[in-house]
Amino acid sequence: MQDNYIITIGRSIGAGGLTTAKLLGENLGIKVYDSDIIFETAKQSGLNPEIFKKKDERIPKHRLTSLFGLRSLAHGNGSITTDSIMNEEALFEIGSKTIRQIAETESCIIVGRCADYILRDNPRCVSIFITATLEARTKRLMDKHGLTEDVALRHIEQGDKRRSTYYNYYTFKKWGDSSSYDLCIDSSKLGNDLNKVVATIKYYLQQRNII
Repeated sequence: MQDNYIITIGRSIGAGGLTTAKLLGENLGIKVYDSDIIFETAKQSGLNPEIFKKKDERIPKHRLTSLFGLRSLAHGNGSITTDSIMNEEALFEIGSKTIRQIAETESCIIVGRCADYILRDNPRCVSIFITATLEARTKRLMDKHGLTEDVALRHIEQGDKRRSTYYNYYTFKKWGDSSSYDLCIDSSKLGNDLNKVVATIKYYLQQRNII
């Protein structure tokens, strides 16, 4: 539909990006896609969702020569044979097709998965990146998951590295760099109040005549 709009949200680990997306989706009355895209992709492609879970937001271990065997994960319905193989880049293309199909049929919020790059030619797509100070991110993870500070810091380091590597590999842009997005927000500058982050995003969308 011509009036559809899509909000893509990239996020640092612990910055509250997914929670912000859910709050914004409730506020605007639109669906939020995160890991749901895995199941949408699997449903439309006929592949087992476990394939996408295992490879979600990861790059090929050996780039184009890395192959992922589907022998143990394939459905037994003939859609995938026991000799089938598929690499991460092929899975990325399948996921990209699903994201484009979703964008064509409804207004929505898509979290991660390089959606901002995949939909870069869509004039009704607004890309947002949400981050926060390391201190605020660490505290959020400690409070939310009951982690020690050391474990929270390690989770942030590993998660940010995985996301940045994936994003940079597939988009040829730089994850978290302001030039890669329409709007970047530091949630800690708003007192870590995600409702204020939602209000800020809505104001921006209104100024862009998106909503």
